[in-house]
Amino acid sequence: MWSTCGKKLMKQAIQYIRKHSNINPKIGIVLGSGLDMFCDKLIDKTHISYNDIPGFRKTSIKGHKGEFVIGNIHSHSIICANGRFHYYEGHEYTDVAIIVDLFKEIGCTHVIMTNSSGCVESSWEVGDLMLINGHLDYSFMSSSENPKVIQDSRYDLKLINQVESLAKLKNITLRKGVYTWTTGPTYETPSEILDIKNIGGHAVGMSGLPEIERIHEFGMKMIGLCCLTNYASGISKSELTHDEVVDTAKTYQQNFLKLLDTIIENLLFN
Repeated sequence: MWSTCGKKLMKQAIQYIRKHSNINPKIGIVLGSGLDMFCDKLIDKTHISYNDIPGFRKTSIKGHKGEFVIGNIHSHSIICANGRFHYYEGHEYTDVAIIVDLFKEIGCTHVIMTNSSGCVESSWEVGDLMLINGHLDYSFMSSSENPKVIQDSRYDLKLINQVESLAKLKNITLRKGVYTWTTGPTYETPSEILDIKNIGGHAVGMSGLPEIERIHEFGMKMIGLCCLTNYASGISKSELTHDEVVDTAKTYQQNFLKLLDTIIENLLFN
């Protein structure tokens, strides 16, 4: 997976984190744009900036603080990545998932992937949450042929059913659907969104799939959640901006926090 240099840097990163926190996390959470308030729920927490970790990459996107927050909640040890990396920032595809690499090396067995996404379904509401049960690679990086919906063992049916039941119990509106990855940084055109919808996509964003593939490669269990922060291009007449994404995520994140808290409290992570 890594070059000799990469392995050395990862070892240094793990050593640095362990020097500053004696918690051994088993659950890793990647927090999307504007969804960082979950970190406030952790107790005995330690904040570690990406900038302070020797050799670690820096994030440059608004709404991504660029730090790990390690702590405990509901008798579980957690490491949150408050800030992720995007292909359009100039990173190599394999480096975009470096957070998952670190989760694996530090001992995590489960990953909760979250992001802020555009909604492709006009019948859904902005602010709804979506549980990912499949993906669509709309990057055209590996093939120029029309992409297909992938729904395989990456998306654990048992976990999906459990999360759906918990959302229903807590009266949280939870959609279920296919997440579409695009490389960005520009938003999709109305024609592209129509194509994505016709193929089978329900939400679209510029992050997530590289990490999902790495999680699967490592044999880790995953739950994927999208906060639908805006309607995708052509679904609504509103202009799309990243500021809108961050602001909407913060506006609607109470249901997100409630669901995430419920998942960690009630599911068995072992």
